[in-house]
Amino acid sequence: MEARLELSRIDQVLRAEEIFHFETYDSDLVALLARTPVQYVIGHTFFYGLKIGLNSATLIPRPETEELVREVIKLIDATQAKSIIDIGTGSGCIALAVKSLRPNIRVVGIDVNPEAIRQAVINAEELKLDVDFKVGDVFKSSLDSADIIVSNPPYIPRSEREHMETHVVDYEPEGALFVPDEQPLLFYDTIFAIGARIFAERAGWLAFEIHHLFGEEMKALSVKHSAKEVKLLKDLQGKNRMLLAKYECTV
Repeated sequence: MEARLELSRIDQVLRAEEIFHFETYDSDLVALLARTPVQYVIGHTFFYGLKIGLNSATLIPRPETEELVREVIKLIDATQAKSIIDIGTGSGCIALAVKSLRPNIRVVGIDVNPEAIRQAVINAEELKLDVDFKVGDVFKSSLDSADIIVSNPPYIPRSEREHMETHVVDYEPEGALFVPDEQPLLFYDTIFAIGARIFAERAGWLAFEIHHLFGEEMKALSVKHSAKEVKLLKDLQGKNRMLLAKYECTV
């Protein structure tokens, strides 16, 4: 009721005797009984205090990703970064949260899925935040320079699918969740290579959300791609969840 009728919980108590026209009640109930996530039923969620619209091409943002945003904000403040690229932006939640918190920074979000970018653009317009969202394939695109590259890419090995909740695997976009079992670090390897190239000409940082079981492998990948400093950080549940990698200009 809060989302559909725009009534706060207090309003619902104070106006309990009133009758409200609830057009979508039946269809919403059917969707919820089918275990459709409520965020998809109502079409939005909240992330870092921002109302983020969702569609079938976008993941539902998790609390762990808010922790990644906090770390990125710390990096911005510590390095006086002026620009950031969010790779695999989806709904744009990371990019929009960063822009809302540090409005003077240039923020770009890319995603391979045009429908995800369409939703991200709508979200930016609704929130009145100036973020440049564009369609781009990380395996093919030539990315602009930036001071920080952030990404929460697909990182769940496909073999884990059968052990996951049905409301996740049945409704959230597969392409944003899963990677081949034989290449679980596929996206990270590619983004590291991009970062190493960009940051050869300017110092910068990579900031990732990661699978909690691949912390050591991610540290090894950082070494492979010549990062100068690596920080493996735990989430609030004590699981390895974020990795920050620093690069220094080599020219």
